[in-house]
Amino acid sequence: MLLNEKHISCPECGKILKKRSYLKRHMKTHTGEKQHGCDVCGKRFLRKETLNVHMVVHTGEKPFSCDVCEKRYKQHWNLTVHKRVHTGEKPFNCSLCEKAFKRRGDLKMHMVVHTRERQFETPYRCPHCGWSFKRKINLDNHVTVHSGAKPFICGICGKACARKTYLTVHMRTHNGERPYKCTVCDKAFTQSHCLKTHMRTLLNPPPR
Repeated sequence: MLLNEKHISCPECGKILKKRSYLKRHMKTHTGEKQHGCDVCGKRFLRKETLNVHMVVHTGEKPFSCDVCEKRYKQHWNLTVHKRVHTGEKPFNCSLCEKAFKRRGDLKMHMVVHTRERQFETPYRCPHCGWSFKRKINLDNHVTVHSGAKPFICGICGKACARKTYLTVHMRTHNGERPYKCTVCDKAFTQSHCLKTHMRTLLNPPPR
């Protein structure tokens, strides 16, 4: 940050703030001062905005509405998570496998599976990257990532695929299967990412 004469630093932690009024609010994080109190339950907060968010617990107000199904929520973050039901968005990805999740908490629960897996013997080790597997068939599938081999061949057009799952997706171009269906309209798609793109278009239509 480029400093000028209007900037001011916190005497406690050294954080640089643009205005003196910001410093006053920032200092409350050090003093623990919570001057904004709830008239109903007495709970206190550092900021008035946080108190306003808290008040919906007592009023029952649900100001955040879904554009697709009109379901309403008290908190904006609840609405954000809910919208992923329509868009198919799963922003929390497992770093050890291909699974993805709508909520961070679901990812944390999933990671326990890998923790338990690593507690058992995994004798089949990849010679290229060292990753190990319980079963040889899993290792064989993994090694194709390094070798470039494409052992799965389409019986109709001859296209070769590195994994059986890739061949399954490809076969839909021949058999017309569309397993990913929109919950809002009647459209269906061959791949999940196509459905996600479609749902985003419904939620955020382009300007006319």
